[in-house]
Amino acid sequence: MIKQLSSFILNLSLLMVLHLQLAGQDIVKSDSLVVSDEDATAFESLSDLTAIQDSLVKSNFFSGVELKIDYGKLMTLWTEFESKYEVGVNIRFMEKLVLATEFGYAELNPLKAYDNALYYTVTGNYGRVGIDYYTAYNPGNFYYAGLRYARSNFKDEGVFLLDSEFWEDYEEGFGSENITASWVEIVLGTETYLKIGKQGKLQPTSRLLFGWSARLRILTDFVNRAEPRIYSIPGYGRTFNNITPALNFYVKYR
Repeated sequence: MIKQLSSFILNLSLLMVLHLQLAGQDIVKSDSLVVSDEDATAFESLSDLTAIQDSLVKSNFFSGVELKIDYGKLMTLWTEFESKYEVGVNIRFMEKLVLATEFGYAELNPLKAYDNALYYTVTGNYGRVGIDYYTAYNPGNFYYAGLRYARSNFKDEGVFLLDSEFWEDYEEGFGSENITASWVEIVLGTETYLKIGKQGKLQPTSRLLFGWSARLRILTDFVNRAEPRIYSIPGYGRTFNNITPALNFYVKYR
């Protein structure tokens, strides 16, 4: 009876390992565990099986680096009122946890930001850092949720024009430099592998993913100028609200 019970437990454990191999996302990569005839002796006992699983988990603690570009912001290059660039570098751990960093630059020229203004522009850099948690509903599609801390350093400038029928026109410039702002973001997103060529059963052959994320930005540290007020913050949005929604569309190389 004991021998039969031990054999049953061993077979069940092997089935679980094969199931995890087919799932391909939770403990090891889909092609990380291959059982050959020569390696069959590695499963002679449950202790050997546990040791192999522990070794695989440790070897996959660092899962790789990801590079991404926000192509949604590149579409602003064809507009007259804003130009934005944003890229990101991620470090993935255990396939599910991602340390995310994002960097961007924005030049904003909001139309009719102020009455009587000849022009008004905001330029500056921003950066974000945070953690994402991923879950897969099949080998090629993912959901994730995360948090970000963001900070921007920027400047603004503009010129007012007061024209008169009786006096000479009057112009006056305004603006500030070295303005800073901080905020946090709640992130919900999804990604899918771009299908290129023949797809494997366990993992797509492509390394490119398309994704988008919905974000809720909460302003935490910003002191606005009295008059005229600063209109917008690069990477955050307009300053009239302390909570701002946003969408990001990107392509990623994993």
